[in-house]
Amino acid sequence: MKLRSLAARLVLLACLSFAVALGTISFVLSGQFSRYFEDRVYAELGAHLDQLTANLSFDDVGDLVVSPLLDPRFEAPFSGLYWQAQRASHPQVVSRSLWTGSLDVPPLSDAGALVRSAFGSSLGEPLLALSRAVRVGSEADPSLVQLTVAVDQTEVQRAAMGFQATMMRWMAIIFIGLILAAWVQVKLGLAPLETLRRKVERVRGGKDRRLEGGLPAEVMPLADEVNELLDLHEITVAQARERASNLAHGLKTPLTIMNTIARDLRNEGQGRAAEEIDAQTASMSHFIERELARVRVRTPGGIATPALPVAKKMLAAIKRFPREEPLTWQLDMTDGFSTPFDAHDLSELLGNQLDNARKWAKSVVRLSGAVQPDGTHVLIVEDDGRGVDKNQRAKLGQRGQRLDPSAQGSGLGLAICADLATHYGAAFEIGRSELGGLKISVSWRPKD
Repeated sequence: MKLRSLAARLVLLACLSFAVALGTISFVLSGQFSRYFEDRVYAELGAHLDQLTANLSFDDVGDLVVSPLLDPRFEAPFSGLYWQAQRASHPQVVSRSLWTGSLDVPPLSDAGALVRSAFGSSLGEPLLALSRAVRVGSEADPSLVQLTVAVDQTEVQRAAMGFQATMMRWMAIIFIGLILAAWVQVKLGLAPLETLRRKVERVRGGKDRRLEGGLPAEVMPLADEVNELLDLHEITVAQARERASNLAHGLKTPLTIMNTIARDLRNEGQGRAAEEIDAQTASMSHFIERELARVRVRTPGGIATPALPVAKKMLAAIKRFPREEPLTWQLDMTDGFSTPFDAHDLSELLGNQLDNARKWAKSVVRLSGAVQPDGTHVLIVEDDGRGVDKNQRAKLGQRGQRLDPSAQGSGLGLAICADLATHYGAAFEIGRSELGGLKISVSWRPKD
């Protein structure tokens, strides 16, 4: 399965790279240490071999005699350090550490050369040996004496294994440290992308209009492209809104003419034809008015518009509308209560709801704004009218739906309110008020 996280990919590649690099280093260092330690062992054997050569002598019959060497291990049986001297047709001489054994080394034919060898002793020990042949006797009767010094190879192997174990522990610690460093490097390296994401989120939420500042040079080209897209989107939306508005306004004039024709037909006694034209023009007018309302809606921008000033202004305007009996207007809202709606859209929302309540209220209309314990903001318009049956509430908010055809209006007010709420991500609900009439609630959760 492909990794979708860029950070995970980079860390995984770092793990593989570090593993290969440290594995190679461990292999090379282990080999180099083994060779170095082996060279040191052979250098020590060479010193012992020089001392053995210097301590070599002959008795009256020509047999070899070797004076004791300085290293006491040569005198301890099976100590792991041995020497041997051998002359053709004469008894071989061995160190006390060999006891009754001997070193099985290949014979040498040339004098002076140092020869390295590895073999097993009669006791089964793996040995490293250094041999040399020296020429003795007269020129008329020369002979070779082969001198050999050997050491137990287990000591070399143990040292190499100890070095490898220590090195592997340190390599593991270094590997973990490098992975942590790589993780920190990846997080710091990708931090500008997280900053870019947050800036895009702020633009999407309307808190900023463009991606600006705080970005490294490598990310700025991407930010510039996004800014160009935002500019293009803003221009495109503005043009689309303008075209829709022009189209809707262009259709209103022909509709007015058609209404005039219908009136003339009715005056001429063609009432059925006039009614048919009125029905069609009314339907078209409903559609146009609603589309004009949608065009006027601002793009949600994450703004926080204080609701109280707009509410007072709309109440003052609605109170001037004609009515047979006066109403009591109640406003329950704090100065700090704010909404995500644009001021114009909030006026549209409150105006349509208050006008609807004015038509049906008996004596009281209440406008309130509150913040619930869970942080939800609610804007409520209530009246004490006769209300709406639960089964009929679903029709409210739909285009052109009027439960009482005798009432003044086009049936678009609550539909426009529902569209506005949906456009801003708010919930639009219709229920029954404690006052006895209709209760219209618009609720939302503020964005962080």
